[in-house]
Amino acid sequence: MCKKLSMTVIMLLSVVMLVGGILPSVGHAQENNESISTESTESTESTVLTLDDTMTVSEQNSIINEYLSDPNIDELIVLDESLLIESNVIENGPSTNARAIINKYKVQNVRGGSDATGSSGLATAIGGPGVVLNISQNKSVATTVSANFGASNAALSGALGYSVTGTTTITISGTFKVPSKVNGKSVKSLKFTAYPVYKTKLYDVYKMPWNSFSWTKQGTGTAKKAYGVSYKKVYTYK
Repeated sequence: MCKKLSMTVIMLLSVVMLVGGILPSVGHAQENNESISTESTESTESTVLTLDDTMTVSEQNSIINEYLSDPNIDELIVLDESLLIESNVIENGPSTNARAIINKYKVQNVRGGSDATGSSGLATAIGGPGVVLNISQNKSVATTVSANFGASNAALSGALGYSVTGTTTITISGTFKVPSKVNGKSVKSLKFTAYPVYKTKLYDVYKMPWNSFSWTKQGTGTAKKAYGVSYKKVYTYK
């Protein structure tokens, strides 16, 4: 995620996200429970950072790490909308002539859906108080579609504006020291995980049979393209 970060677009959206459900919560691997240990069950406070072109990568990483070091922030979401833009995506549109012995398909009514956080972590680090956790690396995340209903990948890609068979390189950059106490509780360990965040689109696929001149809706699909990272912290207390 090599774009830059503007302070003017840093938004604290904890209330919106918790109430409105912009980015749904994801599951975490369960820690081994001991009789003297409990995991945090408090409400997650989420902070969203949106990248732009006004800061250097070093300044961007500094701000990300500053937010990650705040023990009261359990989830930090970093988005880069430039990752949604792809060039040279051309749709092979359907022909209106249905007399050939071949079925025709077209993709229409593309609209935005809610962002979604992936259920599988891209990187994880675990450590106790005083340990510096670092999960800085690059990961390729595949773009997916739920169903094509007979439409070609070219038709889907042209309608959506990006390749449905491509991948997105996500830059993970997170470093901070595990605190010894959070909200007055003694920390035993902290699990730090990065998850992909997807921009979703909905689309409808229509079919014109080879022996017909009319289009019939075949179904509605969902496309997901990665464009950010959700950093999650899960504490285990003594």
